Formats: sequence, C-alpha cells, structure tokens
Amino acid sequence: MNSVDIAMASAQRSPLQRMADAVPKCLKRALMPFVLSRLVVILILAVAPMIAQVPVERWGKDDSVAIKLSGQAIADGLRRVAIGNDSGWYYSIAHDGYERRLFDTSKQANWAFFPLHPILWKTAAALTGEWVWSGILLSNLLWLAGLSFLWLLTLRLAHSQRLADQATLFAAFWPTSYFTMLPHTEALFFALVTASFLAALAQRWWFAGLLGLCAGATRLNGLFLAPALFMRWLKGDRQVADLLKLMLAAGGLAAFAAYLWRITGNPLAFKDIQVAWGRDWHAPWSALLDYINRPHKIITPWNPRMLHFGITLLAICSSVTCWRHGWRGLTVFTLLTLLAPLCTGTLVSMTRYAGVAPGIYLALALWSERWPRFGQVWMAMSAMSLALLVTLFALGINVGGA
Repeated sequence: MNSVDIAMASAQRSPLQRMADAVPKCLKRALMPFVLSRLVVILILAVAPMIAQVPVERWGKDDSVAIKLSGQAIADGLRRVAIGNDSGWYYSIAHDGYERRLFDTSKQANWAFFPLHPILWKTAAALTGEWVWSGILLSNLLWLAGLSFLWLLTLRLAHSQRLADQATLFAAFWPTSYFTMLPHTEALFFALVTASFLAALAQRWWFAGLLGLCAGATRLNGLFLAPALFMRWLKGDRQVADLLKLMLAAGGLAAFAAYLWRITGNPLAFKDIQVAWGRDWHAPWSALLDYINRPHKIITPWNPRMLHFGITLLAICSSVTCWRHGWRGLTVFTLLTLLAPLCTGTLVSMTRYAGVAPGIYLALALWSERWPRFGQVWMAMSAMSLALLVTLFALGINVGGA
C-alpha cells in the first residue's frame, strides 16, 4: 500500500477512530488494569462503611436490611479516607506550609514529608477551587501515567508485549495499590521513577537526572535513583558529562534539606523527626530475624507481619532475577528501597514501600511467563490481599501502611 492509499484509508476512518489511533499504545494497554483495579477499590470503599453501620445481629434476621450503591455512597466512601494518615500531613503542608520553629522531637511535625506532592496538590486545588477531589484526580492520573511508563519500560527491556501486560496487571493489583488512588505520594513517585528509568534507557541523561531530582523532592528514597541510574550509565558510553547530568538526581533532597535548615535550623529534620513516630535506626536484618523467631505473630498493630515478610522475600528474589537479566539499575533501586524501612527495625509499611519498585513487577512477569500457575496464584493472592486491606482501610483500620 503506497502513501496515497494510506492517506485515503486514514481519511475514511471516523474522528473517534483517529483519536484512538493517536493515543499511545502504552496508555491503551495500561487503561484496562487501571480501570478494573480502581473499580474494585471504589466499590469496597463505598460499601464497607455502609455494611459496618448495620448491627451484626440484624444480618440474617431482618429482611429489611438493604445496601444501596449510589453516586453519593461512592463519593462519601472516597471522601472519608481521602485526607487522613499521610495524606493529612500532605494536606497540612499544601494548605498551611511547613512548621516554622526550631527543631525538636517532642512532638510529630510535617518536616518528615517531602514537598513536591503538596506543591502539585496545591496547584491543582488552585485551578479547581476544591481540595479533596483535586487530590484524588491528580493521584489517579499520575498512577495511570506510571502504569503506562511501566508497560513501556517492560516492553523495552523484555521485548514482549505479553510480559508488559502482565507487569502492568501485577502493579495495578498490588496489595497496597489503593494508596495510589488517594492523595498520597505513591502515584507521583512511581511515575517519576519509571519515567526516569525510561529516560536513562534512551540515554537522555538530562531528563533522567531532572526526573530523579523531582523524585528526590517527593520521597526520601528518590535519592536511590542516583546509584540506580549510575548502573545504567556504566553500560553506556561512560561520558563524564553524562554522569554530571545524573548528579541532578540528588538536587531534590539537597534543596529540601536547605529549606529545612532555614526554617528549623536542622537540614536533616526530615530524618531526625522520625523519632517522634517511634522509629530509630537498627540493623537491617533485625526485623527479618524478629519475624523468623516469632512467625506465629502474623499481625501486630499497624503491621501485617506475614504479608510484609513475604513481600520482602519476594522483592529480594526479584532483585536476583533483574540482576541476572542485566537490569542492574532496577536491582539497586529495589534493594535500597527495602533497606530504608528495614533499618528502622520493623517491617511496618514494607508492602507499601516495595510497591514503587518497578523491578518487582518485571520479575513477577518473567516468573509468570515461565511458570503460568505461579502467575495465577500470585494474582489471586495479591487481589485478595488488596481487597482485605482496602476493606480494613475503609473501616478505619490502616494496617497496610502506617
């Protein structure tokens, strides 16, 4: 078919078909897992609180009990959990800024939370004039972007659309992926991390460094992108100029530290204030040994230990797989992402922390391709864990991530 025939065929397509053709393929492939996982989370957030309002003794004895799903119920369910836990702290930063006082650890302070997410949230709220739904919409758009980037990253590394589809599906139904639906940092951070790896893969070092800077201004583990991207640099031309561009990845954390120094007198206030949450530095293996020595304690307050221990082992195994396939940057990022919470001496929030490491999803896709039954079992376990954690979260019991 010559160029004239192609042009005529394109002109005969409907406007809707031409619009669909213009949508990047990675976005099309990520859309279905995104929508399905969002529907599950929305349904549970809406229904669980309504069920909880009915006394247990009425179920099975009172035929008049009915649960009606409506737009208002969905809105109430999302609004109920939108600003709470970490998102409450980010809201305080977006709305009122950081606390300006000399550093001390006598009480919790919002210095522990990095600035880029509240800046974007405040910008979105300024455009819409509304806070809650602006934060929810922003997070969901960023999560869809992150899933699209993951699909593209998997395709370019594994050269398989099937593996890219599987990796995206595993990410969409990760047990703590409900945080990406709410005004938390997971969606933004995951999008920045996957985009940075894509930029490094294409040797667009300025862009990779800039995305790393933004990631470092979003969460502390954004700093881990610097050594991860360095591993990719080692596989390229090893130009010193390119290495200098990657040094931008440390700029986000440096800028935040400088700002905290100015308002609190302590550039490491983001780290030192963790003591107010009862977190201190421990040997990284202490939390793992603690669970091994007491495996019967499967859950403690804020900590489903069995789930977090299993995810930690899964992430370590995924690092080995990525390393063997030559994806050294993904391995480094995953291991450092695990190391940070392990150094607090607890497994609290481990599933949530690990969920932003794209290498885990690539490894899961590879294992699923090699052992299809494993993929089916993992998908079932992950979806069930997601449903359970969302249900508890909707009832005010946040064990998935403190």
